[in-house]
Amino acid sequence: MFQGFHTMLWLKAKHLRAELNFWLWAAGVDLDDARDMTERLYLLYVALLASAAIGACWVWVLGLVTGAAYTEGAEMAAIAADIAHVIAAGALVIPVCAAALWLVGAGWRAPWSPSAPDAAWLAQLPVAIPGWSILELVPHLLSRGAIAGCIGYLIAAYAVTAASQEATIAACLPYALVAGLVTGAGYALAWLMGEVRIRAGRAKRYVLALCAAVVGVALVALSIAAFPLFESFVGMLLPGGAPVLPIIFAIVLLAVTIAANALFAQRLTPAFLTREAATDASLYAVRRMAVYNPKLYKSLVKSQRASYRRPLGRMPRAQGQAAILARAVISTVRHYEALPQVILAGAFIAPMGVLLLSGALASQSAAFGLLGGEIGARIMGAASWIMLAVSGFDAQRSLARVFLADMRNRFMRDHLPVPSPVLFVLGSLPAVVVALAASAVVSIAATFLGTSIEGTFALFLGDAALVVMLALCGSLAAEDPARHRARLSCEAMTAIAAALCALGAALAPTGCYALAFWLVTALVAAISCTRM
Repeated sequence: MFQGFHTMLWLKAKHLRAELNFWLWAAGVDLDDARDMTERLYLLYVALLASAAIGACWVWVLGLVTGAAYTEGAEMAAIAADIAHVIAAGALVIPVCAAALWLVGAGWRAPWSPSAPDAAWLAQLPVAIPGWSILELVPHLLSRGAIAGCIGYLIAAYAVTAASQEATIAACLPYALVAGLVTGAGYALAWLMGEVRIRAGRAKRYVLALCAAVVGVALVALSIAAFPLFESFVGMLLPGGAPVLPIIFAIVLLAVTIAANALFAQRLTPAFLTREAATDASLYAVRRMAVYNPKLYKSLVKSQRASYRRPLGRMPRAQGQAAILARAVISTVRHYEALPQVILAGAFIAPMGVLLLSGALASQSAAFGLLGGEIGARIMGAASWIMLAVSGFDAQRSLARVFLADMRNRFMRDHLPVPSPVLFVLGSLPAVVVALAASAVVSIAATFLGTSIEGTFALFLGDAALVVMLALCGSLAAEDPARHRARLSCEAMTAIAAALCALGAALAPTGCYALAFWLVTALVAAISCTRM
């Protein structure tokens, strides 16, 4: 089972050193450059500073938890102790829920996917697959078990303090140990599902993900049904109980899951690992980009995964401008990873823009005397929506994604017999329709919550104006930076348009904010057409 273990251990040590060096590089030091005494002392200084910061944060959080458990009066102390006991019992359900999520993720994409060079190199050596699987599993178990153990220690400290006892290490450690072991057992169970996923191949991942979801729901339902058993376990783990039995049970559960992983790994061969090897090994060379340009690194990861995905659907037959529209539709369907951002733009960003830019919340803030009255509330609302729209949702570029892709593909753009404004309308129409459908659902839901028909209609018109405005702002990302003129980014255009919307809604008559939004959208359309 552990044949070639020293080779695998050497390879794992190399990977762990590279991982540590990456985070040290993000902190300003590098293991490869620490050659003289000064650089090594600075490396030691960084390590001591990080350890001191982590220790200080731990002591501070522990003090907050124990301080929150103190109550005045015997009756309040008894109630707080009962509530803390229930919280400690309910916290043991969290590892089961986490295991359910890990199961679904492992059924769809195996957590153990060695890089292509590792799989190709170790396939030529007498390496036992079970030992390799256990060696890859152990670091994940340690990290997740340590996090769960720290959270369990805080929960135990709260429960012990609420029971008018001192939260010592001996009083809190049994609960923390059981929380860490149970969490590790849950992840080991998900690892077993990942090995099944490797053995079955990618073709059966839909079935495995569905089975994993069923098993996860069953685990969560069983844990909720067995809540009285968790309460008895908590009584054993806290001071005055017998913590030996729950600890032995958690250790046995973890050992059984690890043994099941090792037994099933014997059915895996190097061919299975080579087939499921990670395809992002080339991203290791540019991983430092994840620190100073995370958006570009994330797009590289998405494109790497998308290149190995089968296309969905067929492009319908069409001619002329209908062919461009058909291509935009099939591109929107196939790039479904961008659909959540498009739906979010119509279901959340646009409705929030209507509420914040139209001043619907400003009158309520003025009534309570908050934010400096109605004018201050309008200014704060506009600023809040600008931060929401440009903070990282990237709704503008998601709505105009097909148009941006066509404009950046110079070979395709030069052969399209349509001007850029027409290309923008045809390319962005499918995404805008999806966003408007999401806005319509939100508007209908607002009707059931008590909004009048006129208010619902105005809400939908405002949402539609903001969706179109965001798509127009996203089209500015296709502007050629080589032109000798001032470049206006889509984020800057979004901020300017939001300020104009807030100003127009403040000057417009009551209930006519949608018209003001559409006037600003028309202005943004005129500016965008001149810069396409």
